[in-house]
Amino acid sequence: MSDDLKDSPEGTAPEIRIARMNADKTRQDIGSATMYHVYFELSAHPPSGWRDLFASEWERMKMTRAVSIDGGFLVVHCALEEVAATQLPALKKAVEATNAAYQRYVQTEATAREHREDVWKQERKTVEAMGSTLRFE
Repeated sequence: MSDDLKDSPEGTAPEIRIARMNADKTRQDIGSATMYHVYFELSAHPPSGWRDLFASEWERMKMTRAVSIDGGFLVVHCALEEVAATQLPALKKAVEATNAAYQRYVQTEATAREHREDVWKQERKTVEAMGSTLRFE
């Protein structure tokens, strides 16, 4: 997940939101009269770490419908009648929990990175101090 943090400002994470349902991309399953792949557009393309946390959160919620992430979309495999009543509220809850978990992860990684840099700087000072005592002439 650390690759996700390269473009994030120190200790912050992007806030991902469900922007809208994309009616143009939503389509009926081949061979099914009731099941659809319903596409929800996200406010940003989620980083891989966010996607992993979302999958864990969805699984933790024990939702019966499968959800995948396709670029900047959450895709739910369900009947259209389920969207407003169950799927969208559950997706919003999962996205909110994922944002919170990802923010904690980003902050933890930023703290760990700062600590590693401090240790490295101290090591450099120790080595430089020892090196300054050496006489080569």
